[in-house]
Amino acid sequence: MELIELTNSYPEELVKLGYETLERVSRSSFPPQRLIDIEEEDSFYHFELGDDSRQITPIMLHLSGDVRPVFGVDTSSIDLGETVNGILFAVRGSVVWRDLGKYQYVRHGPFIFHISEKDRRHLFKLLRKEYLNDMSRITAPSLEWISGSFRSILERWLQRQIAESCEHCLLLWDGSMTAVAVFNPTSFLSKMLKTARENGNCILAFSKKTKLMVSGSRVNSLIRDSWVPCLVNIDSAVRKQYGNRLRFLGRVYAAKFEPGLLTFRVDIDRKIPEDEGIKAVESLINSDRVNDSYPETLRLAHVLSRFSASEVLAMQRYVAENHGLRIVSRFGVRQILFGPYGGKSGFSEVMGQIDGSL
Repeated sequence: MELIELTNSYPEELVKLGYETLERVSRSSFPPQRLIDIEEEDSFYHFELGDDSRQITPIMLHLSGDVRPVFGVDTSSIDLGETVNGILFAVRGSVVWRDLGKYQYVRHGPFIFHISEKDRRHLFKLLRKEYLNDMSRITAPSLEWISGSFRSILERWLQRQIAESCEHCLLLWDGSMTAVAVFNPTSFLSKMLKTARENGNCILAFSKKTKLMVSGSRVNSLIRDSWVPCLVNIDSAVRKQYGNRLRFLGRVYAAKFEPGLLTFRVDIDRKIPEDEGIKAVESLINSDRVNDSYPETLRLAHVLSRFSASEVLAMQRYVAENHGLRIVSRFGVRQILFGPYGGKSGFSEVMGQIDGSL
């Protein structure tokens, strides 16, 4: 499948904005992010379902679904260091698709930013307007969370490109279809889901880390291996727990496709009839490799979007050499207070000091 619209599109505003933020911070110094901190912690959902969910009725899936192209989208962000005025971070996104038995991919990024307390509100608003067409007065997240919000904007932009350019495909998202104002504006998600439906696509969202509980027991232990592949509808119990605090644009299931330890939360577009959504899951199993109950297309998108330690070092060196920043040692509070009992060594102790007067 040739996706001219996807492979030729590029988030130019991200490139321009990232360069401008780095230029503004030139001739400063920054302590680099420690290597031991480069792994992000995936968010997870913890649902405690009531006693009315004791009787689980699995939805048995049949391996006779039609074969359709499968697309997976994932993004990641990584902190590179800190300056006196703000933080340095990078974001990257990947799209992987499988058609006719072959995998292909497009990768966008890395995009490197320096965001300060002074400009975080303006830049956050600018990107949401440019890529989400959202001009609402949503409060920008703090510097601690700003990299995650930029990553989310890139992810939604990639998802929209897929929804608009593909027809009769299975579109896989990482995460859920729960609308949260800052990261997932309801109007944008609703419009994107509508566009996908009009093009004959079906969107399935997989949460990598989900702790689903039924009367104090994990759903993992309640879905028997003899049932697989199957779904368990937990939608009403989840919505009942959260009430009106969140808007669930997808119907929520627990899914297990192979015998083993792993069970995932899967959201299916709520506006699609339930039987069509179930057929879409059956089609996914028949169209893509599924290892440990997780689609290979989405797994590859995750792998291709992540940053390795060597890439982090390369980006730090790029910033130092091209924008006049000096990499300086980061002092470790734990090492100062506790000496040899302070735990793992900091990045600066492993790497040594790089002090280039650029």
